[in-house]
Amino acid sequence: MNNKLLIYTLAVFCIATAASSCKKFLDTDSPSNFTQEYIYANPQEAVKGVYASYALFNQDAFTSRLSDSFIPNTDVEVGGVGAAPDNSRRDIWAMETTDANGDLSTVWGNGYNAINKANIAIEGIGQSPMANDPDMKQLLGEAKALRALWYYWLINYWGDIPFRIVPSRGGDDSKIYLPRTGRDSILTYLIKDLIGVEGGMKPAAELPFGVERISREFVQGLIARLALCRGGYWLYPDMVMRRKDDYKEYYQIARDYAYKVVHDWGRTLNPSFAAVFDNESKWVVDSKSDILYEVAFPQGFGDVGWNIGVAVDAGDHVYGSGSTYKPLNPAYAYSFDTLDTRLTKIVSFVKYDKTLTQTPIAVTALGIGNWSRLLIPAPSGPTSAKGTGINWPIMRLSDVMLMLAEAENELNGGPTGEAIEMLKTVRKRAFNSAYWPEKVDAYVAGVSTGKDAFFNALVNERAWELGGECIRHYDLIRWNLFGKKIAETKRQLAQMGENTFNGAGPYDYLPDYLYYRVRADKTIEWYGGIFRKVAAPPPLKDSPAKGDNPNGYTRVTWMRGLYNATTAGPADYILRSWRGYKDDAGNAPVPYILPLHSSTVSDSRGMLKNEGYNF
Repeated sequence: MNNKLLIYTLAVFCIATAASSCKKFLDTDSPSNFTQEYIYANPQEAVKGVYASYALFNQDAFTSRLSDSFIPNTDVEVGGVGAAPDNSRRDIWAMETTDANGDLSTVWGNGYNAINKANIAIEGIGQSPMANDPDMKQLLGEAKALRALWYYWLINYWGDIPFRIVPSRGGDDSKIYLPRTGRDSILTYLIKDLIGVEGGMKPAAELPFGVERISREFVQGLIARLALCRGGYWLYPDMVMRRKDDYKEYYQIARDYAYKVVHDWGRTLNPSFAAVFDNESKWVVDSKSDILYEVAFPQGFGDVGWNIGVAVDAGDHVYGSGSTYKPLNPAYAYSFDTLDTRLTKIVSFVKYDKTLTQTPIAVTALGIGNWSRLLIPAPSGPTSAKGTGINWPIMRLSDVMLMLAEAENELNGGPTGEAIEMLKTVRKRAFNSAYWPEKVDAYVAGVSTGKDAFFNALVNERAWELGGECIRHYDLIRWNLFGKKIAETKRQLAQMGENTFNGAGPYDYLPDYLYYRVRADKTIEWYGGIFRKVAAPPPLKDSPAKGDNPNGYTRVTWMRGLYNATTAGPADYILRSWRGYKDDAGNAPVPYILPLHSSTVSDSRGMLKNEGYNF
C-alpha cells in the first residue's frame, strides 16, 4: 500500500469529518475550530482545505453513482432494466426518472457540497498573504478545477443549474436559494477561470501523489473537455437540441489546450492498453503516461472492482465479491475488430465463481473487464466487497489526443496532418505492429477522405478506446448523436438475435450458441471461439445422458438470446433498456435531462421548479 496515499486520504477525511480519531492521528485540532486566516496562512495548512473538496469523491454519491452507475444507457454501457419502473437507478438508465428518485438528491447534494468546499478554499487562498506563493497557486488551480469538474457533471444531468462561486455558510448546501443560470454562461466562466490559473500550476511529475492530484496538464485537458461541451449541442426545455453560434471559438480553445497536453509534457501512451487499468487494480500509480488524473482510493475506500469490473462471486477465497452494474452492450462488443487488443481487456466474457473458476456471462450482461479485484496486492478477505482501493480514471492522454483530432477536423473542414497522427497514435497501441499497415495506415487513410468520414471514425474510436469508462453519454450529447445511436443499437441487436435464431441475414455468422469447457487451471476453453458460429457443434458433456462425454463441451445460449421466439420479435433486453426513449428512428432528442428531486424544489424557496423537458 502506498503510505503517502494513505496519509493523504486520512487527512482528507479529517478535514471532512473533524473526527477525533483523525485528530489524534495527525496530532492537530479539528479544522472546524480554525479561522480562515489560519487555514490559508500557508501552503502546508491550505492543502488540507483543498483536500476537503477532494474528500467528496469518497462518498457513495460519486463512488457508486456518478462515476459509473448514474449514467443513462448508451450504445456502449447498458444497465439491466426491469419490467416496470422501480424508482431506482434503473429508471435513470432507461431515461424514465421521476422527481421521487432518491439518487437525484444524493448526487445533487454531494455535488454542491463539493463545490462549496472548493469555493471556501478559493476564497481562503485568494485572501491569504501568501496567495502568490507557487504552492498556493497550485492549490488554487486544484480547487478551481474541482469546482469546474462538479459543475460539468451537474449541467450534463440537470441542464441550467444554480451557479455559485462564493461560499455558502451555515446551511445545507443542497438547499440552493438561487435561480438557474444558463449552461453556456457557466461553461464560459469556468473555461476562462481555468485558463487564468493553469499557468501557475505544476505538472504531475512535480506533485506529491502525482496523478492522484490535479496537475497542470490535467487542467489543460479539462479546459479542452469543457470547451467541446460549450461548443457542442445540449437539450433545451422545449425539447430541441441546439448549439450556440459561437461554437467554433470553443473548438479553437479545445484544440489549443489539447495540443498543449499532447506536446508540452513529454507524455507518451503506455505501450500496453491493458497495463493502464491493471496498474490501477494493482495500486500502481503511473504519473508519466496515460493517466492525467485519477481519483485516489486507499484500501477500504472506493467501489471500482465492486460495482464495475470483472465479476467475482463470494466464496472461501480472499478476494471477496464484485460485479458490473452497467454491463456492455453486445452490439458494442461485436463492433471491435477481432485483432484489436482493447477488445479482450474492455469486454469480459467470463466471471469467476466462488471457487475462482471461470464461467460464461450472459450475452446481455457482458462485464467491463478494465479492472479486476483479483489483481489487488492485499485482498481484504472472503467477506469483502466495497473498499477495493482501486483508483478511478477521470481523464487519459488518449482521450485528449482524440479531442485534439476532433477539434482539428472541425476547425479545418477535414482532417489535418495533426488529426491524422493522433488517430494513428491511438490505433497503433491497439494493434500488434504486424497489423499496422492494414489496421492503422490503410484504415486511417480510408477514413481521412473528408470531414464527415473522419468525424464518424472518431465517434467509433472513442467508443473502442474509452468504452467502460462511462463517459460515452457526454460525447453523444454534445455531438447530438444520442438518439441516433440508441436507434441504431436497437436495430442492430434485434437483427443479431433474429438472424442467428433463423440462420439467415447479415449477422447469421455470429454464434447462436457458445460451447466451452473448463481447463485444469480453471480457465475457459472456447470451442471455435466467440466471434463466429461453429460449422458443427462439438460433443456435449452429459449428452445424451448424464455421465456421457465427460470431456465434452457445455452449450450456452448466445446471440439467439436477443430474440423472443414467442413473439417473434426482440428480446425484453432490447425493448426495456432504452424504454424512456420512444423514437425508433432516432430523430427525436433523448430525454437525458433529469428532474430535480421534489425535496430540492421544496427547499429552494420557490427559486427552482421542474418545468420544460416534458416533466
